[in-house]
Amino acid sequence: MSVYRGYNISLQIQQRSIYDYMRLISMFSPLLPHTLYESALHKTTSLIYSNDNGEEEEEEDHVVEVPRRWWNKLGVMGNVVGDAECEELYGLMPCSTSLGGNLSLLLIYGFMLLKAAQLLSDGSELLLAVLSPGIIGGLVLPILGALPDALLILVSGLGATQAEAQSEVLVGMGLVAGSSVMLLTALWGSCLIVGRCDLVDTSHGKLVAKDRTLNKGFSLFGTGVTTDKQTKWLSWIMMATLLPYVVAQIPRLLGLTAGGSLAVAIAGVLSVLGVIAYCTYQLIAPWIQERRIYWAKHKYKSHVMHRMSYYALKKNLGQVFLEDGATLDAEVLRRFFQKFDQNKDEVLEEAELERLIKKLGIEHKKNMPEKHEIALWMEEFDIVPKDNRITEEEFLKGMEKWRDSVKLTNTCGTNWHSNPNNSGALPQNYDPEEEQEDDDNEDAEEENKALPTKAQIINTAVLYLIAGAALAAFFADPLVDAIGGFSKASGISPFFIAFIATPLATNSSEAISSILFARRKHKKNISMTFSQIYGAVTMNNTLCLGIFLAIVYFRGLVWDFSAEITVILFSTLVMGGLAAVHTTFPLWVAFIAIALYPISIGLVAYLDYVCGWH
Repeated sequence: MSVYRGYNISLQIQQRSIYDYMRLISMFSPLLPHTLYESALHKTTSLIYSNDNGEEEEEEDHVVEVPRRWWNKLGVMGNVVGDAECEELYGLMPCSTSLGGNLSLLLIYGFMLLKAAQLLSDGSELLLAVLSPGIIGGLVLPILGALPDALLILVSGLGATQAEAQSEVLVGMGLVAGSSVMLLTALWGSCLIVGRCDLVDTSHGKLVAKDRTLNKGFSLFGTGVTTDKQTKWLSWIMMATLLPYVVAQIPRLLGLTAGGSLAVAIAGVLSVLGVIAYCTYQLIAPWIQERRIYWAKHKYKSHVMHRMSYYALKKNLGQVFLEDGATLDAEVLRRFFQKFDQNKDEVLEEAELERLIKKLGIEHKKNMPEKHEIALWMEEFDIVPKDNRITEEEFLKGMEKWRDSVKLTNTCGTNWHSNPNNSGALPQNYDPEEEQEDDDNEDAEEENKALPTKAQIINTAVLYLIAGAALAAFFADPLVDAIGGFSKASGISPFFIAFIATPLATNSSEAISSILFARRKHKKNISMTFSQIYGAVTMNNTLCLGIFLAIVYFRGLVWDFSAEITVILFSTLVMGGLAAVHTTFPLWVAFIAIALYPISIGLVAYLDYVCGWH
């Protein structure tokens, strides 16, 4: 409790007049002389308060005993609360009571959560590259993907006291709401903008996006994206997972003073059943997992194209891409093929293909093992006949196919045209004998190196997943404390800090990956991107919400999140409803989606502070 001499006021949440008046005083406290500030606070004692017998009395001089969380929420900091010390978490994590210090901690701990999410994502992709759709992809990986959010929600409700938990749990609700709203509005709209193509009429009179064609610029009605039917089904699944929110709100909707705990318990059970049902659906219909596998292979192909371009320049073979940065030079590709055709039989066999992969310097730790890697090349390149050998023409066609699948452009950080010779001809200083000598030296260095096996890749993936989970578990609590400290120092509700900041830490890696994937301007890519978004929101509405509801129920906390739930329902139903009835989205829809993000923030503030919902 925080003591302020002179009065004994028991602040109640329904006393909005006290709250608003004292907050107004606190806003101007730095500008007021100390005696004038005390006088302003003294005037609040004209209000009526309740004595121990529940009877209302007129104000007299007593000692003010106000819960610290209310002073923090009022924004009254050092002037009232004398204890400005902070406690070091784990006995070693730094803490701060200043605004700048807490902002720094917020950025540092948020960055560590971002690295944890990246490790979990890399580990998941490794497993998907070596495993067929099954329990790992349908059950384990979706849960691991939501792990950083789930841990943040868990530690936000583990305050030492019930009062602290009631205050800190706003961080958990802010994360649940902020993550879902950010994914469905800002990220969804951004992916539509970067993935847009020209819309053309079909024989059925419907507009569809023409893959990899953009001649209409930023036409609001002439450009857009088209998704497949499976993506539409996922939007229906996502909206179905809103049921636990509605169940938890029933007592509030009916104006009941009892039954809140029962409603929260039922909603929690529904959330758990939702997780089980969603994971079971992925096992029965593994097309969702197959899309994730496709995404992992896509990243591998893009990496190969970049490494091939770099290697060709390094070895003076010419430039793989012409001046437009996207068109392949057939002569350079033939030269590339002939360089690795060691026995000059005009085909690449497995041993020669393995040597090519090694020479390219592909980062196998983020891709796939030897057998899977060579099998992928053979599957993609060895067309007719299927003799487990790649001819020169098959190599050229295969590279064109991979180029089309990744739609490579000159944005990979390497200047493909630093060499003025862009014709595909050999450089004037090219010496075949010197080049062969260099290759022999490299072969001698690499003869003991081997591509990773399936077991090695699985072990690496497991290490990534363990490291990511450990990092998320270690820094989740410090991040929640930093949010609370920043809230106290700034006077901003922890809900809004968590709503905006934490999704950037836990989802930014996947957000960037989604935007880059959508840039390929292909129906399959944009469908995959939107499927990832709907799947992430589904896990928020089931796993993350289930943990949050369990905390509220078992800690005996008050369910007072009507404004927050309204925003979640609003954004999910608007965007999910559009996706459930349409497969083609013109560009103008993207700006509506992006605008929903600040509108959602404003709506929560309006419902809480103007309408008094909280």
